[in-house]
Amino acid sequence: MQRTNIYLDEDQLRLLKHLAAEENKPVADLVRQAVDQFLRSRLENDVTWQNDMTALIERVRNRVSHAIDPDEIERDVRQAKQDVRAARR
Repeated sequence: MQRTNIYLDEDQLRLLKHLAAEENKPVADLVRQAVDQFLRSRLENDVTWQNDMTALIERVRNRVSHAIDPDEIERDVRQAKQDVRAARR
């Protein structure tokens, strides 16, 4: 484990200390649990999104004329992914 510093506002720290006392745990444990939950949520969303995109690509490939270059379709889809990710930021 590595040590790190974070800045919390007074209310956040007060509530964390209160919860830590109720659960008889260090504040650091609660922070690590919160970070773990956040990371799991983000990764699950990313995996779900990636699976949805893969399924979409396959559906598009099945509908598109064979005269269209698959690499061109792939480039368009990748560009759409980049656009969505940029818009999320």
